[in-house]
Amino acid sequence: MSENTTHVVDSITDLQLSEDGLYLLLHGNQPTTAIHRSVLDHLLVALPNAIEHSDRVINKNDHMAFAYQSYGWEIGRLNGTEVAVLRFRLAGNMGLSFSLPLEQIPPLIEALSGVAASAGAAVAPVRSDAVTLQ
Repeated sequence: MSENTTHVVDSITDLQLSEDGLYLLLHGNQPTTAIHRSVLDHLLVALPNAIEHSDRVINKNDHMAFAYQSYGWEIGRLNGTEVAVLRFRLAGNMGLSFSLPLEQIPPLIEALSGVAASAGAAVAPVRSDAVTLQ
C-alpha cells in the first residue's frame, strides 16, 4: 500500500480545462495540478466550508460566516421535472446553481420575505399565479 503524500498548492496563476474536459488544470508556482471532474462537486461543497472555518480559526471568532457575493440570479424548472433550479451569478460571470423540489418554494419565498422585511425592505405579497417556472 502506498503512503499518502500532501501536495501543497499555495498560488494559482491560471485555471483551464483539459482538452477532453475531464480535468481542471491549476497552474501556479508549483507543478501543474490536475483535478478530475468527479472531484469538483466535492470541492464545491468543501471549499466554502473550509474558508469559513479557516476565517473562524484565524480571527478567533466562532460566529464568523462566509458567503459568496451574488450579482444576479435566475430561476427555472429542471427539464420539465418537479424540481426548480436557482442559479446565482457570481464575480467573473461564473454561475452556481442549486436544485430544490417545487414544494420547497413557498417556504423559501416566506423565509426570504421575512428576512427582507426585517431589514426594512418593502415586501410585496407574492401571488401564486404570478410565479412562473420555465
